[in-house]
Amino acid sequence: FKTASPAAKSPQFSVKFNEKTNKLDIDWSSVQCAAGYKIYQQSKDQIIDNGEPTIIWKSENDHKLSVSRDSPEPCVRYSYTVSSMVGGEESEPSVWVELAVPPMVGISEHPTLVIEEKTNGSVTFVINNNDKNNRCKVEQYHVKYSTEEDYIDPLTLEDGKITVLVPQENTVIEGRIRYQGFESWSPWISSDSPLKEKQTGEEIGFLLPIIIGSVIALAVVILIIYLVVSRKRSQLKYDAEKAEGNTDESKKLNNQMEEKITKNT
Repeated sequence: FKTASPAAKSPQFSVKFNEKTNKLDIDWSSVQCAAGYKIYQQSKDQIIDNGEPTIIWKSENDHKLSVSRDSPEPCVRYSYTVSSMVGGEESEPSVWVELAVPPMVGISEHPTLVIEEKTNGSVTFVINNNDKNNRCKVEQYHVKYSTEEDYIDPLTLEDGKITVLVPQENTVIEGRIRYQGFESWSPWISSDSPLKEKQTGEEIGFLLPIIIGSVIALAVVILIIYLVVSRKRSQLKYDAEKAEGNTDESKKLNNQMEEKITKNT
């Protein structure tokens, strides 16, 4: 006689984004006789998962009731649910919970402020989004320079270029971004940062062969100079020895003369 397993029930669960760890914290309630659990994820971005639910985690441990997952794409809305496994059968999923993953704002995810042009008391620049936040849309730019500050709608810009009038050419410009759907701002970035002048990958790729060629040419010139100087020194040494009769040819000639004198005597 075997006791039938109870019907698999949906666990209660919660999901939240942990700003300190940049991970998703998911926890759920225990289900009687559950042998394990499954976590499903679904996005509203067809490019990411075709809009289909995907199992992102499963366990065969009935005691594990929480998990932390690496954050998915920033600025994408995801939905999550949890199901339980009882007697080889899977329960209906819990009610789906929607979560908007915020932009990444760590040091390695800062935007960059790139100076495009300086002319006639004005500076033109762009604030580039970080690649990790490439799905995040800019709601507003906040720019400070000298004693001025502006809030700029990106829709009013052409190719994202911002132009401001500055009292001095070396005036420091600061900027930050607020993304659509989120109230918090990115950290401030400055024209004083290491990446403050425009230098594209194409420019770097163009300059690299020139730099390498210049180094090789310099090395060849140094080698030629060394060989010329060494040869010149050898010639001078030879001339000095010849003048003193110390060259091999002079010594040989002297020996022959001495032999002839000896034979004649």
